[in-house]
Amino acid sequence: MAVKSLLLMALAGLVLAGRVFAQPAGRGVISGTVVDSASGDPVRKAIVTVTWQGTPRSWATAATDGSGNFRFEGLPAGKYDLRARKAGVGEAAYGAKSARELGELITLGGGETLSGLELRILHSASISGRVFDPEGDPVVGANVALLRPGRSLGARILANYIQTSTDDRGEYRFAGIDPGEYYARAMPVRPGQSRVEEGTREIATGVFYGGARQSKDASPLTIRGGENLAGIDFRLIAEQTAQVHGHISGAPAVAKNNEEDRLYQAPQNFIQVQVMSLEEDLPAENFGTTIQASDSSFSLPDIPAGRYRVRAVMQTANKAFGAAQVLDLHPGENEIELTLTPAIEIKGQVRFEGPTAPPAARMRVALTQPGVRGENVSAALGSDGRFTLAQVFPGEWEIDVNGMPRGTFLKSARLGDKDILFSPFEIESGDAPINIVASTNTAAIEGQVDAGAADRARAGIVLAPSGKLHDFARFYYSVAAGDDGKFQLNGIAPGKYTIFALEKMAPAGFRNPEAADQLAPLGQEIELTEGKTIEVHPKLIPQERAREAIP
Repeated sequence: MAVKSLLLMALAGLVLAGRVFAQPAGRGVISGTVVDSASGDPVRKAIVTVTWQGTPRSWATAATDGSGNFRFEGLPAGKYDLRARKAGVGEAAYGAKSARELGELITLGGGETLSGLELRILHSASISGRVFDPEGDPVVGANVALLRPGRSLGARILANYIQTSTDDRGEYRFAGIDPGEYYARAMPVRPGQSRVEEGTREIATGVFYGGARQSKDASPLTIRGGENLAGIDFRLIAEQTAQVHGHISGAPAVAKNNEEDRLYQAPQNFIQVQVMSLEEDLPAENFGTTIQASDSSFSLPDIPAGRYRVRAVMQTANKAFGAAQVLDLHPGENEIELTLTPAIEIKGQVRFEGPTAPPAARMRVALTQPGVRGENVSAALGSDGRFTLAQVFPGEWEIDVNGMPRGTFLKSARLGDKDILFSPFEIESGDAPINIVASTNTAAIEGQVDAGAADRARAGIVLAPSGKLHDFARFYYSVAAGDDGKFQLNGIAPGKYTIFALEKMAPAGFRNPEAADQLAPLGQEIELTEGKTIEVHPKLIPQERAREAIP
């Protein structure tokens, strides 16, 4: 099936690429067939992508016909990456025998025709099973999720990968799953209201695969390419509920509304109470109520036992008051005391260093509370980099700048004279300003893989940070080296790193502290300084050894 020339397709891709591709026109042809790796049958309607490795890179796409055939014409001489994808089935990279491999580059001479190339679709994995309630009956509409280990500001988290709901037989199925390590979790439709039996204070709560309440007690699922795991079943747990009774002090005096105005009561006459789940790796289930400021007492019945953050907020005409407490709620009665304190305002500025200053208007300074999901205070930057964080309550926080473009890194952050970059800190008052320095004075590396006796130097290059930044995903970088082993990485935050060259392996799966630790003795330590480019020649790590570092 013929497609438009690469040049025309590149121009059509202007919306995606943001620039016009400028590779020369050519007369080369690449054609072949996409087949199923298991059966050998042709795969129709697979999307095939050919990527020219020149400068700048450009690509074209085509769909296979009823016989699985594809064809690209008008190609200039050079090296090409060729791959295919069929939604819900899997992916293929030319020359790759597994989803973890880079594949091989194709060399096309001027006016040359390369025909009969075969792309073998490697099947994605699938998982299926059922969800049962504590009595053994199927649960309709239960939420089932696959979670992958990740990092947030250096802390290990489980990030949602994919989720679905059970059908009317309590069954679920995931398809198109990439190889890797996962945790599977099932939750009832509404955790706080899923009663095991009417009239009792016992509810059904979520579980990880194997019956554990939290992931630290659960066993991960290691998924391999093309694997079909059936019978991954869950049985929800029956638990006694917690009842919360609280008292709030410190509320400012406010004028009471007249009886005639009761339908238009001002919000400052109320205190909002929220109870937010802090259970590790579980959805942030919230429970709450609103009470009159003059009442000062509240009750919340039938909450699943666990770790929570209880927060009370009162907004007057010109001031916010709040209180928060993290506690473990046990089955039965739980009494708590909260004392409201006034919110504070914190001013600061982000200053930029480097040859170019990124657009400040696209960035926001954000405060988040460690271990508290979904809770943050943020502010946009003015044209001069100044910002004001309003209604910040005293306590422990972490700071970050969102929306920074690639090639910009945080160099320092201070609250008064206190270093607050990438570490929790206490906010007690709004007297001290926050001063942040961001820089575009990034570093770069270029080099060639030392392949030794290997016949090719094709490798995935991974740059892993050392020291206190080792656990921060944002400071991991990767690129694929060519067949000649040459590579280049730009926009790197200065610091100490270890560089790895992984034979024929796609580098994305190695950009994490766990893989870096496994490979540490085989890497090369380097140090990058602002605005400098260094040349490196990392030794090729054999494919078999690289595979040992990832699930």
